[in-house]
Amino acid sequence: MRNYAHNLIAENGMMVGMGFGRVAPRKGYKAAAAKGETTVVKHVKNVALFFAAPFIGLAYLLALPVIGFGLLLWIAGKAAMKNATARPIALAIAAPFVAIAFVTVGPIVGLGALAAMGAKALLKA
Repeated sequence: MRNYAHNLIAENGMMVGMGFGRVAPRKGYKAAAAKGETTVVKHVKNVALFFAAPFIGLAYLLALPVIGFGLLLWIAGKAAMKNATARPIALAIAAPFVAIAFVTVGPIVGLGALAAMGAKALLKA
């Protein structure tokens, strides 16, 4: 058990996942300085999270059916791709959606690449 506990000591001298609190650092390790936040900052964060929590929950509630339906489509698509008879039909059904995705995402990716190349050229000059 002693070797197990010594293996759990992180570089800052804290026991990881054991709840023992502060442990004296071993040779070669420095004790980390306490980086405590002020109580005002903690309270402001807590209040902000309190007001944001319903919106975060609503986002999860709205995203769950979309993600679940997408997961079902993904599993069905994988199964259809394994079947030689259903494969051409599945590809024909998926083709318009793939085209819409490329038309939607393509310009955004192109503008991002153009901006990155321009920024690189500006920084070189």
